Amino acid sequence: MKRVLHPLVQKTKIELKRLDKIKERRSWEEQRKYNGEFLPISVEPKLRARALKFMSDLIHLLEANGHGIKFEYDRCHIEMYGQLTEINLRQKYFRKRIKDSWGYGTDTYEKSDKLEFQVGSYARKGWIDRKTKSLEDYLQVIYDYIEKDSKRWADLRERQRIQEEKNKILREQEAEKARLIAIKAEKLEKLILDAEKYEKAVKIRTYLKAFEEKMNSNNGLSTYEGKEYLKWAYQQAEEIDPLTDVYM
Repeated sequence: MKRVLHPLVQKTKIELKRLDKIKERRSWEEQRKYNGEFLPISVEPKLRARALKFMSDLIHLLEANGHGIKFEYDRCHIEMYGQLTEINLRQKYFRKRIKDSWGYGTDTYEKSDKLEFQVGSYARKGWIDRKTKSLEDYLQVIYDYIEKDSKRWADLRERQRIQEEKNKILREQEAEKARLIAIKAEKLEKLILDAEKYEKAVKIRTYLKAFEEKMNSNNGLSTYEGKEYLKWAYQQAEEIDPLTDVYM
């Protein structure tokens, strides 16, 4: 029984037919829009039936195993295990070096009737029609390659996530340790400062008692100035003493 083309393939087929009738070269914006909605199939009409069927079989295989196609960043990807693999199906062009009458070489490109399926965006991996093996024969090989690569990246990113979680915990622990050390240092600094203030207050009171005794022996405290001075001086000691506001 002949399998019906996948809906996304049908959608792409209709769009490609529409584009066949347009003579003008597509603008960058039109190309970007196409890349973000339709399958990346770039072949002449004579190869299109094969290309569409191959894409349909690939998508059906993906969906049968719980995977699918996802458009992101204006590109078409296969999504497996949370990983995106960019794909492209094109008509293979072979580069040919020719020389003019002066012996200078230039590159030209000759069309072929071969289909090439590519994965990746930079270091691309590709499969192409061979004399003894068609692109369709590579379908399971292509699927297995993408699955293995996706699992590898998924495992790597999971390990990275786990490591980042560990690093985050360590950073938080180090931050808490630093916070406690800072609190301890601040408390110690305050303790030393309070002890110094207390020592000053004690010295002032000791001095004032001696001053008071001296003044009493000379009847100096009977004066208004002497009483006011002692009142003011004891108040200074109270303000300096950190124990003044401590209630036991």
